[in-house]
Amino acid sequence: MDLVDGWYHVRMALERALDDLFALDPRAFVEFDSVVGTEDMEALGYVRNFPHLTCLMCSLPPARLGAFSKGEERLSRGYQAVDVDFALLPAACYKIYLGLRGRRLDAERVVGCIAKCFRHEDKPLDAYRAVNFTMKEYVHLGSAQAAQAHLEAGAARIDALMRHLGLAYGTETASDPFFDATTSVAVMSRLMPTKREIVYDGHAVSSLNYHRNYFGDKFDIRLGEEPVHTSCVAFGIERWMAMLAERFGEAAAAEEALRGFEAGQAA
Repeated sequence: MDLVDGWYHVRMALERALDDLFALDPRAFVEFDSVVGTEDMEALGYVRNFPHLTCLMCSLPPARLGAFSKGEERLSRGYQAVDVDFALLPAACYKIYLGLRGRRLDAERVVGCIAKCFRHEDKPLDAYRAVNFTMKEYVHLGSAQAAQAHLEAGAARIDALMRHLGLAYGTETASDPFFDATTSVAVMSRLMPTKREIVYDGHAVSSLNYHRNYFGDKFDIRLGEEPVHTSCVAFGIERWMAMLAERFGEAAAAEEALRGFEAGQAA
């Protein structure tokens, strides 16, 4: 999404409003780059569960560079002679778990993170859905009870912001778009749902996700002797921008509304 005619300032106001809502210490925020090693991508299990959404960073093989420089070869949709150098990040919170691999936490924590993410969408692209997008997440690591409480608090915070902005929304139980719906992970996600989406006019703009101890166990992240449970409250920034554009029309009106919410939070 290209931000023009004042919409860049709307995005900044939106991010400040979200950060105010979650009231984290500034040291608890991190911005990640979008590159993931292929081994880490495999370790996450993303490629196995979502091969259709996986995006890779590729380069042209050295043996073919001369032909390209002479114009003898050209890129086309079906061109396949490439080397896979890295994967591209599909969700911001993944780098938190990778970065804490093998760690013993001395206390529960909430981490705020943001990153440009990539998914090879298999659905039509529009103002709400793109191949690359900005994901802002507030991630809890700790006990099962506290991880779930983080989601309930997140739902209440989203409700407060939506009400202030005059946005009608719904909450729906959801599951991730697994490539193979018959796998044990996919079946479990339907039998024991752990994801809720905040939906505006048919578009999911935020999600509330409880991962149980999946990442704590997979990456040996522990609180005491137990694998941590994790949960995250996620915001698709471009989807929120599209929603604000529909609601307010003009950037100045959207920015004023967001700043009014910030003032109310500070009061």
